[in-house]
Amino acid sequence: MKFRSKVDWWLHLTLFLWVSFNIWMIAALAIYQNVILLIMVLIFTPLTALLIVPMWFNTYYILDERGLTIKCGLGKRRVIPYEAIQSAISTKYPLASNALSLDRIEVKYKLEGNKFLDTTLISPLKKQEFFEILEQRNSNITIQKEPKPLDKSYKILLTVILTFVGVALLGSVVMLITGEFDPNVTVDESGITISGMYGLHVRAEDILNITLIEESMRTIPTGSGARTNGFAGFGQAQKGYFSSSIYGSHIRFVQARTAPTIHIERRAFDIFISFRDSDKTRALFEEMKDYQLTPYINVLP
Repeated sequence: MKFRSKVDWWLHLTLFLWVSFNIWMIAALAIYQNVILLIMVLIFTPLTALLIVPMWFNTYYILDERGLTIKCGLGKRRVIPYEAIQSAISTKYPLASNALSLDRIEVKYKLEGNKFLDTTLISPLKKQEFFEILEQRNSNITIQKEPKPLDKSYKILLTVILTFVGVALLGSVVMLITGEFDPNVTVDESGITISGMYGLHVRAEDILNITLIEESMRTIPTGSGARTNGFAGFGQAQKGYFSSSIYGSHIRFVQARTAPTIHIERRAFDIFISFRDSDKTRALFEEMKDYQLTPYINVLP
């Protein structure tokens, strides 16, 4: 009889997040024309999917006349004769295994010629029925249907892993949401302060020129380039460090499809700023003019 592997909800969630992340990355790289990274992702994603996805649909266990057959993903089938099986004990050990659930069975067996017992973990969907058939095949197998309590060390390990994964996922979601917000920009006689993700202070004496370009960041000719250490979210927000063949290394705090765009030339990296609200971008440019941060302030069509 064939038994499909039980799949825990958190594994379904992991697969969903992985697929969503790859779709977002491919879309973002295509939108921002990062050809090299796009090609790498298009190569890497199918290869990863080839290893991961089959486990969801091709992990199962068979009890037939040959013994216990275990199949996981693209791996080879493994057959364990009934006479080799010593015990089958319910457990929740969080070890890497041929199981897609923590509701598992620890199978201990000793193949002919081996000196020591081997162990494998499986997670059949119809667990009690699996036990019943296994017991019918070999009544000498020690069977424990109630879960074996986890050792304290395993409980601590599982807690640490789940906490780490939870914090990482929460942090990623928070970053994606907050990254879409416009930065908070303040201007005074000392310079320009940009708060939030990748925030910095631009000293007035370092500013060479400030230009209002009547185009969005997406339509401004920048030549070939890439994001080097920055954020490009689900929407149009771009923040952090980018590079291009025309402007070299520069910093963006922009909504890529919204015009106009403020271009701040300075002694270090140039800076580009634009908000979702075009009027807000124009008001910031006028504020920079009022503080006379540089004598070179102009508007480009």
